[in-house]
Amino acid sequence: MTTEASNRPVRRTAKDIRREETRARLLDAAKNLFAEHDYDSVTVTEIAREAGVTHGMINVYFGGKPGLLYEIIRQTNALQYDDTLNVAAEEDSALKQLERTLFSWIDGDTEDTRLLAVMQSYSWVWPSETELDNQTVRSGFKAVIAKIVSNGSGSGEFRSSLDPHHTARSIWAIYTWGIRAAIFQGATALECHTEIMLQVRQLVLADP
Repeated sequence: MTTEASNRPVRRTAKDIRREETRARLLDAAKNLFAEHDYDSVTVTEIAREAGVTHGMINVYFGGKPGLLYEIIRQTNALQYDDTLNVAAEEDSALKQLERTLFSWIDGDTEDTRLLAVMQSYSWVWPSETELDNQTVRSGFKAVIAKIVSNGSGSGEFRSSLDPHHTARSIWAIYTWGIRAAIFQGATALECHTEIMLQVRQLVLADP
């Protein structure tokens, strides 16, 4: 049963606002420092100093420096997932949907290639529970690609023999490798997209 009181918006207290502001300052400080230097070189003391708080606040809000970095990754993924859903929902051919979806990923990831490099390198050493959480997030992205592939195969635009989920994993691998050119070779988003889509077309398009 819904009561009138339960429909009222939750009132944010001054303490809630200060907590949110502190979290935001720590995240901004960490993003800047991780990108300017690298994850291992930056200390919690430096992050706290940049944010204007005590270093104990990092443990309070994020459980330490690894949790702080993963929160940056989590927020980045959440924004990109929303963009992915919006782009993939636009009516067009399956290939055009793939092109737009992958470009939205590239455009977001190459916004700060230094931070991208930090986030990717950390993904090789983070705890197993963090990896499980991130696998769940990645599954959401791959599901969008799998649906596009399924629609393309059903319409005859893509190869009819494609397994949507296997193909989505292959496209994810192509993307993950292709985006490295932005980090190590200074490639632009458009250059990365061109190379990635060349391989994706070879994978999915039906034989003429």
